[in-house]
Amino acid sequence: MRPQYVIVTPAHNEGRYIGDTIESVIRQTVLPSCWVIVDDGSTDDTAAIVQSYARQHGFIRYHLRHRDASQTYFASNVYAIMEGVSLVTAGDHAFIAVLDSDITLPEDYYEQILARFEAEPALGVASGIYENLVAGKLEKVLNDRRSTPKAIQVFRRTCFEAIGGYVPLKYGGEDTCACVMARMNGWKSWSFPELKVVHRRPTGMGNARTIARARFMQGLCEYGLATHPLFLLVKSIRRSFYERPMILGGILRLAGYAYGCVKHEPRQMPPEAVSYIRRDQLRRVFGLNRIAKENRIRVGNL
Repeated sequence: MRPQYVIVTPAHNEGRYIGDTIESVIRQTVLPSCWVIVDDGSTDDTAAIVQSYARQHGFIRYHLRHRDASQTYFASNVYAIMEGVSLVTAGDHAFIAVLDSDITLPEDYYEQILARFEAEPALGVASGIYENLVAGKLEKVLNDRRSTPKAIQVFRRTCFEAIGGYVPLKYGGEDTCACVMARMNGWKSWSFPELKVVHRRPTGMGNARTIARARFMQGLCEYGLATHPLFLLVKSIRRSFYERPMILGGILRLAGYAYGCVKHEPRQMPPEAVSYIRRDQLRRVFGLNRIAKENRIRVGNL
């Protein structure tokens, strides 16, 4: 018998997508013991859609959060997740999954993720990878094997509680911060490329009207995460040739980072995490992005 897991989903005006997300969870080969969908102050038909499914499926729970207008889109999203997590703390589940409301999962996604946790006791945070659905076509999204996207992240509960959950960062990056904090606490984080899900809009478009704006905001996010400037430069150059808009995307990412520097935006990353992440990034730059053996997951054994 597999350990139990719960899902928490934040949703703000996701009426266009959330029905498909719910259908993909209902079809899972291993269902969650509870799924809390937190309505973060939606003004569209999100509530009606979720409540309709909740009446039909006992494990789905709708919860309305009163959105704080002073919080940024990203921070509000994290507060919604953490409020959802607080509603399931009494359960005996061993894993906590976070799922965005614009994701379509393969039927065995959680079964496969749980199997990987069982095979690797040191694995604290895991996910698959996603491809963006753009104009009816799937686009590959570049990813770091040790970085698990919040949209499809799954935590071992003991790991999630040890790091205190997500930090509500002004410009996002809470998933990166969580992975860093997990590794600092002796856990491993890993994304498994063989487990692919569909993200039904381009990355970063949850609060940005254009892909160019999304790239700029990603640069601001990198600033908030205290990314080392050299690491960001290398990352931006590389991604300039793989992500839309080509070349300009890398420039906009650097511009967003520079804007944060000029504005002296406060960084909310814990100081010890800043030191850790910068050391790790420099090792990756000068080590040609190699991952130390002790930090790897032996996929062949899973």
